[in-house]
Amino acid sequence: LVEFALVANILLFLCFAMIELGLVINAQLVLSSAAREGARRAAVDGGATLPAFQRILDQLAMGNLDPQRADLSIIPRHAAYGSPIAVTLDYEYPIFLPILQDVFGPTIGLRAQVITRSERLHDP
Repeated sequence: LVEFALVANILLFLCFAMIELGLVINAQLVLSSAAREGARRAAVDGGATLPAFQRILDQLAMGNLDPQRADLSIIPRHAAYGSPIAVTLDYEYPIFLPILQDVFGPTIGLRAQVITRSERLHDP
């Protein structure tokens, strides 16, 4: 019984740390997906447009991430046909486990970047 009392704390910590790691990996996957969706929209629209930004924010909200914590950039604003468009998405993911907060700080910085080519032939 004494051995279980000693080992139970370590097992609980490892269990919650694995859950936290799973949540961080999920957040990274959501960021990558949102950046990919935004890049696709920006490629079709020919640069940084409101629908591209909105698509990214919608994807973050659907993935249960706070869009207010996201730092988003789409470069360039207007792209000629075939030129590259870069979508960069930075996110500060909050850590929930207090022991991990002592080690890593209150947040973990996540980043997703997608580069695609503009498909817009001309402006309307």
